[in-house]
Amino acid sequence: MTLRLPLVVAAFASAALFAQEKPAFDVASVKAATGGGSDFRTYPGGRLHITNLPLDVIIRLAYGVKRYQLSGGPSWLHTDEFNIEGKAEGDPNRAQMMAMLQTLLADRFQLKIRRDTREQNIYALTVAKSGPKLTPSTATEFYIRLYRNTPMQLPGVDYTIAGQKATLAQIAEGLGDNQLDRPVLDRTGIQGEYDFKLRYATDDNPDTGPSIFAAIQEQLGLKLEAARGPVEILVIEKAEKPSGN
Repeated sequence: MTLRLPLVVAAFASAALFAQEKPAFDVASVKAATGGGSDFRTYPGGRLHITNLPLDVIIRLAYGVKRYQLSGGPSWLHTDEFNIEGKAEGDPNRAQMMAMLQTLLADRFQLKIRRDTREQNIYALTVAKSGPKLTPSTATEFYIRLYRNTPMQLPGVDYTIAGQKATLAQIAEGLGDNQLDRPVLDRTGIQGEYDFKLRYATDDNPDTGPSIFAAIQEQLGLKLEAARGPVEILVIEKAEKPSGN
């Protein structure tokens, strides 16, 4: 027994240290939403502000996943909205604050998740018959950005996705992040880094411009093909409504 005692003490000490190192807000509140506009923001000084958002959206933002990457959970995840405020010491960056939000969700909503990989519907980015229309990049910095071209007060929406110093894999990921309900995987076989600009309209407003599928083929010389492929999934095993603040 005496020989094993230090090991037991060390194990308890390690567990306590692990618990202390778990990222968490110093002060946090969770309340049922009462209506109004939705918002999700982090501010300098370690402050998180969430207003009128359902839990499924909050989980996706906390874990950095898309809608098609979330599976399981009770139906109220998509309907019941919440207001969340959090304050941490110092000036943590966004990634650190999202880790704190994950801890808050586990504590207040009893959220339990597991990661899985499943074969799902995807889009494969391939080369169109006309050949690629890509501009080799001489830029020193990478970006991919989405711009709304249509003024907010007018009906019909068209967008521009623009990027520089982007690989085809990064372009594919950028396309999957905008207006598509499934991931896009690069299957062009094209190497290198490119500048690009893609202007398209949402599918429900075709009169404002080409769909994203037509625009990719006409403007980039690429195309999207429906396919199957591995997708990382976040499976919700348990979630409960918070009992109080």
